[in-house]
Amino acid sequence: MDNKSKIKRETWSGRFDFFLTSLGYAVGLGAIWRFPYLCYKYGGGAFLIPYFVFLFLVGIPLVFLEMAIGQFTSTGPMTCWSMVSIFRGIGFSVNIVNNYVNIYFTMILAYSMYYLIMSMNTELPWQYCNPKWIAKNCVDNRNRMNLTLLSCTDDLKCNDGLCYSSLTSTGSLASCDLNKTQLIEKGFWNLAYPSEIFWKEVLLQKSSSIDESGYIVWQLLVALTVAWLVITASVINGIKVSGKVVYFTSIFPYFVLLVLGIRGWMLEGAAEGIKFYIYPDFSKLTNLKVWVEAAAQIFFTLSISYGGLSALASYNDYKTNILRDSILVSIANCATSVFAGFVVFSYIGYLSKITGEDIDQVVQAGQGLAFVVYPFAVTTIKGSPIWSVLFFLMMLILGLDSSMGSVETFITSIFDLFPKFKKNRLRRYLSILTLIGIYFGLGILFCLQSGSYWIEIFDTYVGNWTVFLLGALESISIGWFYGFNNFRKDLSTMLGTKITDSIFFNIFRILWCFLTPVIVLFLMVVSILNYKVIESNGNKFPYWTFIVGNLITFSSLIGVVFWPIYLIITRVYIKKQPFRSLFKPDKNWRPLKDENKIMVDLAHGRLEKPSYYENQNLEFIENF
Repeated sequence: MDNKSKIKRETWSGRFDFFLTSLGYAVGLGAIWRFPYLCYKYGGGAFLIPYFVFLFLVGIPLVFLEMAIGQFTSTGPMTCWSMVSIFRGIGFSVNIVNNYVNIYFTMILAYSMYYLIMSMNTELPWQYCNPKWIAKNCVDNRNRMNLTLLSCTDDLKCNDGLCYSSLTSTGSLASCDLNKTQLIEKGFWNLAYPSEIFWKEVLLQKSSSIDESGYIVWQLLVALTVAWLVITASVINGIKVSGKVVYFTSIFPYFVLLVLGIRGWMLEGAAEGIKFYIYPDFSKLTNLKVWVEAAAQIFFTLSISYGGLSALASYNDYKTNILRDSILVSIANCATSVFAGFVVFSYIGYLSKITGEDIDQVVQAGQGLAFVVYPFAVTTIKGSPIWSVLFFLMMLILGLDSSMGSVETFITSIFDLFPKFKKNRLRRYLSILTLIGIYFGLGILFCLQSGSYWIEIFDTYVGNWTVFLLGALESISIGWFYGFNNFRKDLSTMLGTKITDSIFFNIFRILWCFLTPVIVLFLMVVSILNYKVIESNGNKFPYWTFIVGNLITFSSLIGVVFWPIYLIITRVYIKKQPFRSLFKPDKNWRPLKDENKIMVDLAHGRLEKPSYYENQNLEFIENF
């Protein structure tokens, strides 16, 4: 009996702990602010075709694979990808990706927390154009007029929404950087809701570009501090506590989403908004970018190649029906995204109706959808603070669920790699607090006036083509090198031969060995070919951000690049082992518990006689 089998590991204490934790981890803010916009932008209802194609050809196979490997080994992503030596670097790379997410995602959680607190007033602070931070192009219910917007094609467009003459009052060439007293106003080319000005000028105090770092915005720092304190309290005592928290945090957002949906569907213009959301434009399907975005959203919304699915499944009982849970979590997750679109676009349709603007002028992507469009929409509804509280409470809980899972993933990986760090409660606490302290320190970058630009950089370059590559390598490691038949024998000890020997299960042979890796590698190539500098609201980021973004991207591949190099040096050149040995299945890749190891050896035909495992209770073999 090896030392590994002596290590005690926590397990979920409740029947639904794992399912709800996985669901909460995967169903995040992307369902609210990312999917509806992508669906609208890339063909409406037609976008659902590639989305669900990739759900079944890529999403479910990889979710099942990651969860099954975590449950089989009872270890997290840092150590579970060792079935073939050369592929162990996958675990290092997915942890790097996950750490990047932990660094910046908590800031978005902090935004939601700030808005939730500010919503607890009799009047929402972004309801009207406040004289303290008002802009000339601010428009609300009190000052809305039939303003004629200029195209401003031959004149000077500035970010304040005003159109200026191309020449100054002195006849020189005009520039937005000049003092406004020198510029000649010609009218408006763009209007701004008070929620947009509140978002940029009050909360973010946003600088004019990423080149201007500015100072630390105190309310962002306070919100980030509170967000990390909440996450710390949720994860520091392990899954026994966090596994119970999710009974509220995973279910309550669905209740809130339904309530917000019922209210939204009753609003004037809601039907028109929903029409824009689902109306199919099949011509978009001829654009490869639509297919790439659909696949990227599947990876993003199901958290594939981020390590969390393996980490959470590693706390399962060995006999948990992981195939059932992986299918249910995947389908429930994607269904939530689709449902959220019906809710979000009902409010966008309503906002379009009351402002008289076209829907494509109202809708915004990402943070703008969550912190600008919806906040202003509720200001025009009776009882607006209540609806605002509900929305941001939902956002907070969705973000908290995902953050808890992401942080727990790296904690699991560290403790699996260095078990001494969790030897007693004091060591565990110190290790977790040190890790969170590092996350917090790095997150201060996003509290600067330029912080929102950095969030866009991380959001763009962290989860792009690298997760495609990692997903493909996961399939290749099992399907091509470890061997589907070997893995099916392993899974038979968890799921039973009735499932693994069925005709249905052979579908995974086709997926893991061929379809999934080929599709994902093709999408990766297309994604790389379309790589370019970030463009936000018509403004391109400086080229140096493209370089920094690529450094972030390529740093995620350190594991899958440098681990093989390390093995070649240490095993092939120093120990003189054959190069092909790096690609052979590792017979020591087995479950944590001895009784489960015996079942695996029986399934593989490696157990010749009971004395092979001395002093073991073999009564369970009869049941197997």
